[in-house]
Amino acid sequence: MALKVPIFIVVSKVDLCSHGTVERTVRQLERVFKQPGCNKVPMVVLNPDDAVTAAQQFAQSACITPIFTLSSVSGESLDLLKVFLNILPPLSNSKEQEDLMQQLTEFQVDEIYSVPDVGTVVGGTLYSGVCREGERLVVGPTEDGRFLRVKVDSIQRNRSACRVLKAGQAATLALGNFDRSLLRKGMVMVSPKMNPTICCQFEAAIVLLFHAKTFRRGSQVTVHVGNVRQTATVERLHGKDELRTGERAVVRFHFIKHPEYLRLTAKLLFREGVTKGIGHVTRLLPHNQYLNHDQNLQDY
Repeated sequence: MALKVPIFIVVSKVDLCSHGTVERTVRQLERVFKQPGCNKVPMVVLNPDDAVTAAQQFAQSACITPIFTLSSVSGESLDLLKVFLNILPPLSNSKEQEDLMQQLTEFQVDEIYSVPDVGTVVGGTLYSGVCREGERLVVGPTEDGRFLRVKVDSIQRNRSACRVLKAGQAATLALGNFDRSLLRKGMVMVSPKMNPTICCQFEAAIVLLFHAKTFRRGSQVTVHVGNVRQTATVERLHGKDELRTGERAVVRFHFIKHPEYLRLTAKLLFREGVTKGIGHVTRLLPHNQYLNHDQNLQDY
């Protein structure tokens, strides 16, 4: 909700409890969504007409939050969820996808596998550009901030072979005998023409959603930016010594392990225990050792 991602709720396994328990759970959800700050309008789906209305309103307003109660065992209300999903339009339109396809290739690595007779395989989403079978890309950043040359041997989408991958599509890419130990989640595979900005330090405009005490310089949090997840230290709070729940500031973070590839304006979420905050990246602070693009490309 903090990232303003449209959501709907599915309460499953209703065959295992009484009708009263299901109603009590739904009432609890409704109370949560109606709290100040949530800004959601819960809508319990009870029949096909509700499912159609929920899908139409959900596409028009992120405030509408449909709630389904179903059982995969008995099949109760499963048809209502299918109706809802079938009517629901895609979030991105074809014009946006066309614009992204004109940009340089950028594939975000979310999963890494080793497949017998295939080799190293990475799973993820193509953020921009077009990726073709046999294409040569660079993957990184490594722990020392470098990018390694790699070749896409084959592509699969929905477990079927695919020759071309377009922006916005998720897929798995086979990389042949590329050493899996050199890869990690959060890396990107990009066009060699791109000069990716990688950094150990960056600044973000944040709002502290909750913190038990005070948020100050030296605090450590786990930062999530897209597919990147790493612990970072608060290096500086611009104009303030500390932050309390609900306050805003521009904060400089420092990744504690290795540099990451980030984009300006990317949404950011950070957490540590009960501490939670959101924001967006406002400035990247690349190290001098990362600025020479040609020196950062290595053959593997």
